[in-house]
Amino acid sequence: MIIIGQGPQPQWVWVSAARVQRIRARLAVTGLPLIGMALVFGIVLVAVGLNLPTSHNPLNLLGVVMAGIAAFCALLSGLSLATARSCARGECVDMNGARLVRRLLGVWWGGAIFCAMAAWFSEVMTLNSEVRPVPFTAGSAVYLALLAVVVVLGGVAFFTARRVLRVA
Repeated sequence: MIIIGQGPQPQWVWVSAARVQRIRARLAVTGLPLIGMALVFGIVLVAVGLNLPTSHNPLNLLGVVMAGIAAFCALLSGLSLATARSCARGECVDMNGARLVRRLLGVWWGGAIFCAMAAWFSEVMTLNSEVRPVPFTAGSAVYLALLAVVVVLGGVAFFTARRVLRVA
C-alpha cells in the first residue's frame, strides 16, 4: 500500500555506537559554524554589494540579490548538515535519510554556485559597462572574494556529508 505524502521508509544500517557518535559530532562541528559563517558572509555580501561604486546600476542590484540567495543556500547547507545528525541514532544510521541529505546538499551547493556566478557576472558586466565605466576597487575585490567563500562553504558541507554519511 502506498501512502501519498510520505517519504521513503528508513533503511537502518547497524554501525558501532562509537562510529555513530563520531558521525553526529562531525556533522555538528561542521554544520553549526557553517550556519554562523553563512549568516555573517550573507550580511557582509549584501552590505558591501549595496555600497559598491556600481550600485547606481540596476544590474548590480540584481547581482546583490543573487549574492544574498547564494548566501542563503550556504545557510541551508549548514542547517541541513547540522540536522543530518538525526540520521544517526543509537547504533544505526538511516541510509535513506543520509542519501536524501547528500542529495539536498548537492542541490544547495549547485544553487549557491549558480547564484554566485550570476552575481559575479552582473558585477563584472557593470564594471565593464560601455555607458559609464567604473574602476575596479577594493570593495569590488572583497565582494567577488566573498562570493567565492560562499561557494566554498557549500562545498565544505557537501563533501563533509559525502564522507561522513557514507557508511556502507
